[in-house]
Amino acid sequence: MSLKQDRRNRSWISRFLASLRRAFMSEPPPGLPVLKFHCPDGPDINSASVLSWRSSMAESWDSKTKGNLYAKCVLARMEYYKCAGHPKHEFLLFYFRHWIDGCSAQAVVSADRAMQGQTHSLRQSSELVSPSSSDTNAYDSVSIYGSPRDAAPELQVRYTQYNRLCTFDFPLTSAPSALQVSTVLSLVHLQAPAYHLYENQCYWFSSAVWGSLKVLFPSDQDSECENHHARARYRGFALGSPTEDIKAVCAAYELEWQKMLETLERVKCHHEAEEAKNRQKLHMEFEVKNEPFRQAQQAEIERLRQTEVQQRAEIEQLRARLAALEG
Repeated sequence: MSLKQDRRNRSWISRFLASLRRAFMSEPPPGLPVLKFHCPDGPDINSASVLSWRSSMAESWDSKTKGNLYAKCVLARMEYYKCAGHPKHEFLLFYFRHWIDGCSAQAVVSADRAMQGQTHSLRQSSELVSPSSSDTNAYDSVSIYGSPRDAAPELQVRYTQYNRLCTFDFPLTSAPSALQVSTVLSLVHLQAPAYHLYENQCYWFSSAVWGSLKVLFPSDQDSECENHHARARYRGFALGSPTEDIKAVCAAYELEWQKMLETLERVKCHHEAEEAKNRQKLHMEFEVKNEPFRQAQQAEIERLRQTEVQQRAEIEQLRARLAALEG
């Protein structure tokens, strides 16, 4: 085999391996950094409170598309989970559609409630410790794991063993965007910002978010539930009934979403004004930089004009002499 042919084969193999890596890589979608959010105040490096996650996405701006990309990042499916070991912590998984290198992909985001200041593992967040924990602030957070393949080992570390209780698929016609999901999460948090031992723990939070999203963004298909009756239960006792809170979240949603739209418009106007100012600045810098050239150009134009005037005068003089000779 020739050296040239060998190089061509190695180049093809490299491209093929690169395409395989792209299929399983955990890189965040271009321009969507909040799908790989790092919050120094959270219990994990890839965790953020629901309020800060919402704020970060709302303030985002993509200069290429002149808009907010999170408004186009839609929720394909949500799943309800319960940890298998004590104390049966409950959490949600969201699967968001996005684009990487022009190809459709998914980003997995978990959402749950813990007590403020809880350590890395949330496996003990539902444990019934003492009534005094009702005075503790709740830490309602999202954690971002990348692709479903990358999420599996991370979820295993975070929650150890867990079982899926329910699945809800959103049709494209009614699927909420990441911005809308963050709005619902924030509203649920604001319904009960304190961690209450018997009423507003992880069971209540997961059920309230699940129920609110189903009501606000309905699907023609029912939920697929492997064990619906295991939800929001601790050792057989039902805890954290969110029925009234779901109604309150749904009632408050339209006004809160309108605030989000106003924020998006404010961010848009701000960036458009900044871009206009930058264009004007660049124009002025260009004018200043090119002023010597412009002046030299004007001087050359004036010189040429004077030369043309002089030549016309000489031509007129010649014509006058010719006319005198002919006369």
